[in-house]
Formats: sequence, C-alpha cells, structure tokens
Amino acid sequence: MKPSTLHRKIEDETEFPSTALLSFRDLPSGDHTLTPQELCYFDDMATTLIIDSVLDFQTHKMHPRKRYIKQDERLMAVNIMREFRQTNNFSLALIEFFSLRSVKDFLSRLTLQKQIEFRDHMVRFLNVFSAKAGFTIDTCSRYAAEQNMGAKLIATRHWYVDSQPKQRGEKIERLCGVISELNDQEERQILRPGLNDFSVMYSMRKKCAQLWLGPGAYINHDCRPSCRFVPNGHTASIQVSRDLKPGDEITCFYGEDFFGENNEKCECVTCERQVLFLESKAQLISICVHLQ
Repeated sequence: MKPSTLHRKIEDETEFPSTALLSFRDLPSGDHTLTPQELCYFDDMATTLIIDSVLDFQTHKMHPRKRYIKQDERLMAVNIMREFRQTNNFSLALIEFFSLRSVKDFLSRLTLQKQIEFRDHMVRFLNVFSAKAGFTIDTCSRYAAEQNMGAKLIATRHWYVDSQPKQRGEKIERLCGVISELNDQEERQILRPGLNDFSVMYSMRKKCAQLWLGPGAYINHDCRPSCRFVPNGHTASIQVSRDLKPGDEITCFYGEDFFGENNEKCECVTCERQVLFLESKAQLISICVHLQ
C-alpha cells in the first residue's frame, strides 16, 4: 500500500484519538510523570513502530516477548516511516500511527495526559530520522549480548567540543534519554538479567537504580567515549566530548564495572583496539626473543 493510499484509508475509516494530541513541539519537554512500567511500555511501542520499521528487525525491548502491533500493521508502519523520512511531517506521521488499530487500542487505555506523554515519546523517536537531527540510527553487529544484531547512533554532521566559548561541547538537541527511578520492588518486577537490563544505571547522587530509555538507550558504551550523558531531571541530554564527523558513532561511558569487574567483558571499539595492540606487541616480542 502506498503512503498516500494509506493516508486516504485512514481519513476515510478511522478517527484521530484526540485533537489535543496534534498540538506539540518537535522538541518535547523533558518533564514526564511516567512510572517505570509505563515508560517500558511506551518505549516498546514507540521503538516497534518507528525504529524497527526502518531497521527491519526487533531492536531492544523491555518486554521482548510481547507483540505490540499486528502483522498487517507492520507494513503500514514501514510505509509511514518511509513517508516521514521523505517529508519530515511529524503531524501526518502521528495521525497515521495513532490510527492503527493496535495503537488506538493502546491509547484508549490511557488518560489524556498519558496519551500526550506517549505522543511526546513518539516525537523523540521520530527525531532520530529528522533532517535537522545531525544523527541517525544504523545496525550494529558488535555485541554478543545482542546476538550481534543491535543498533547504534551515528553522526550525520560535524559536532564540535569547542563550538562556543565556555561550553564543554555541543549539545545534540534532538537526542535524549528518558529517565525513571526504580525502587527495589520495581526492579524485581521489571528487570530480567541478560534479557532487559540493557539500560539500567545506578545514580550515586540519588542512591537508586534508574531506567534509561528513549532514543538515548541506543547509545553504545565505549571506554573512550565521544559524548557524555548530562542528567536534567527526568531526561538526560547528550553532550559532545570529542569532535565528531559524519559516520562517527555516538558513544558514552556506562561506568567502571558495567560489563563485569573493571569492565573485563567490554566489547567496545577501544577495548578491541587495545587487545589487538597488546596481541601484536606480544607477537613482536615473541619474534624478537626467537631471533636472539
């Protein structure tokens, strides 16, 4: 079905959930009232509709066994995203997404305030494919924990550390993480080690675990990162810490022991290069000893 045909079909057969959802900014507020479980479901639905439709496989999910849309709606979502990437028409994309049967059912269970917060979460993900973003998403086969089938964020323009006086690096405006604090009970209810704990950080300042989702959850770790997370209430902005050129991966540092003690299980590019360097050095020493 062509996008224009899909749009006519939606106009003829369905009704938009609420006109209030069409009044929005393409840079949503960082404030939200989502519980961790609500954030999980909102994130899973948004990534299913937007990210997975472009990459053509299921990316990370907090509830990976749940099916959020029907099979015939997957093709519709693919067409919606194909049209959005050409036009960057946020309103049209939202109208079409919110008119899908599964999404209408999803929205019908929410209060208007929660519908608005879901819309904002959708807009955050649509920004990944905005011509104004300066970054986009691509496939990534580096990490064994993802069965070598994951995603990464890459720059589509130059980003600079010294772009402005007294600024520690450019802020990537259309990229953010969305944060929700977890108590002990929520950790037990939601998290499954090795299955959906891919984006949980521990806040030393607040002394609690935090769920980090949104587009920022696709930022991979590197021991020599190109960017840093800057928490700001319920969201985290992304600030450049090394100059980036188009094609460079946007990475952040997850922590000293995120991948085992001293990150001994880390698979980042920097660690891979260090291992290759040490192996080459060891081979060179072995050759020199043999020649003596």
